Amino acid sequence: MKYFFTQGVPKDFEEFVEKMEGKESRVNNPEDTDVIFCFKEWTPSDKLVVKFLGEKVHIEKGGKRIAEISLYKNYMTPLWAFVKSFVEGRTSIVSRKWARKIVSGILQGMIALMEVEDVEGYSHSQRVAQLSVKFGKRLGLPPEELERLKEHAMLHDVGKIGIEQLMLYSPTRIRTFESLPQDHTVLGSIYLSTIELLWDVIPTVRHHHERWDGKGFPDGLKGEEIPLFARIVAICNFYDNLTNFVTSEWEGGPKSKEEALQIIEREAGKMFDPNLAKKFVEMMRSLPEDGEDTES
Repeated sequence: MKYFFTQGVPKDFEEFVEKMEGKESRVNNPEDTDVIFCFKEWTPSDKLVVKFLGEKVHIEKGGKRIAEISLYKNYMTPLWAFVKSFVEGRTSIVSRKWARKIVSGILQGMIALMEVEDVEGYSHSQRVAQLSVKFGKRLGLPPEELERLKEHAMLHDVGKIGIEQLMLYSPTRIRTFESLPQDHTVLGSIYLSTIELLWDVIPTVRHHHERWDGKGFPDGLKGEEIPLFARIVAICNFYDNLTNFVTSEWEGGPKSKEEALQIIEREAGKMFDPNLAKKFVEMMRSLPEDGEDTES
């Protein structure tokens, strides 16, 4: 769903819609949108128009009001759900796509909650997801694929949820966990196999520790047998593990950006897809030290 905001719309609602729909779906031209969120007035339009009017919200189409919602404490979720269902032409608010967003969102929230955060408040999986999307853009993936890649990256360590619990309540399990690091890829794929909505994520979760030379785990896939998203996440995951104190397991602590990139270069064609490794290193070296892309 593409959306447009005018000035005056409650900021917390703007942030809520961006969280649910993604910032990439927000447009700057009302002619390019599916729904216009505005404050008080808007010229009648063939678009769906959501007007914030004091204590109420009017939802209109072609100048005709089709619904009205009061701005009570928890209005944001039902308002968003109604608008989304209308825009997508659903007869039921609970669509498969929305159900997937809810289920996936719960799992992503659990992962972020259980992972140690960095100084900016991001968890390992959140950083890997952000870096994967940045890399995906550099590779020219279309917007819908970038959205899928972000979800896959956020869920790549979903199998660690159960392992973390086993470690918490069964201290003697820690030694076994350390000797069997592939556990989380297998457990993650088993978890997701019970959730039909997320079956397409299983290959990334299971295979993001495979190696280009076939010496990875858990199935020893090699080359292009490894799914593309798993190959992308593998590089981003490796880089994040190397460069962040909270995830680095390397002797001597975390590596610098350049040290990590040199390791990835050495592992191209062995651990990583050589073409992707080369493009990743080129991308990272083109960015300033804070990692923010200077491209418009």
